[in-house]
Amino acid sequence: MLIPLGESAAHEIVGNRFFPATLGIDDPGVNDELALPTISSFKTGDDPSFRQLDFSGEFSKRITEAFAIAVGSTYSRLSPPGGPTGTGANGFQNLETTFKYRVLKDPAHEFVMSVGLSIEWGGTGASSVGADPFNAYTPTVYFGKGLGDLPDTFSWVRPVAITGQVGYAIPGRNSTTTFGVDPDSGVATADTEFHPRVLNWGGTIQYSMPYLKSAVIDLGLPDFVDHLIPLVEANLQTPVANTFTSGTRTTGTINPGVIWVGTTFQFGVEALIPINRQSGTNLGVIAQLHFYLDDIDPRGIGKPIFGNAVQPASAFARN
Repeated sequence: MLIPLGESAAHEIVGNRFFPATLGIDDPGVNDELALPTISSFKTGDDPSFRQLDFSGEFSKRITEAFAIAVGSTYSRLSPPGGPTGTGANGFQNLETTFKYRVLKDPAHEFVMSVGLSIEWGGTGASSVGADPFNAYTPTVYFGKGLGDLPDTFSWVRPVAITGQVGYAIPGRNSTTTFGVDPDSGVATADTEFHPRVLNWGGTIQYSMPYLKSAVIDLGLPDFVDHLIPLVEANLQTPVANTFTSGTRTTGTINPGVIWVGTTFQFGVEALIPINRQSGTNLGVIAQLHFYLDDIDPRGIGKPIFGNAVQPASAFARN
């Protein structure tokens, strides 16, 4: 089974806390942004395992200050084991649209929460790379919490932040039946595959060097280091209903990596470590270039369609 990789879609500033766009899971931000390109390479959990190379992009646009719509697409190339160059399958995955609304923002406690609905539009991608012919709907809750409200006794822990998401993927079709003929007996056959409902869940633990410098202590480190956010992500999927043919085993990856944060863009790279054989084989990698359109052009493309322009905020703001 191919392992879906949720691409990031937002960054958020809450008080002194900057939540970067993360690569494995989405974070609770609502902003005008462009993730292009995101490139990942990994071996699938199929038997035998295929090498999958994904090129994807996503554009997020605020309708109001707290509500945004994101549209994304992924082009996949699958290479069979031991096959000559050029064999395998190539094509786009289904187009995906996400509607996200920020419901809570508490600057004093560096806490933010959003709710969203992602729709995978069935039939917009190529079946040869695993795109389903039916829609899938995933209502999701996103949250982020910085530890900057800890007392000074724990000053070295204050740059830590935690983000997470919990979504429930509902396929638009419960099952698919394929009819055929047994080549030996000539008897008609019917093979039914049930499409499970899946809990998509995960989180990140981050240590923000920009926060350390701007809100805790300036150690006089090189400027490049002061822009780094080391982090570990978990991106997991657990079938929880209609699992007659899929089973209930959790799959996913643990992704250690680092993000370099600039004033108008960021760049991140992470390793993809499968949690079990069904999640993939060997180490993978994902990298992303992400632009903050609301910082690049706050009165133009980065302005909400309804409402006033929001003053750009910096990841290096001081208390």
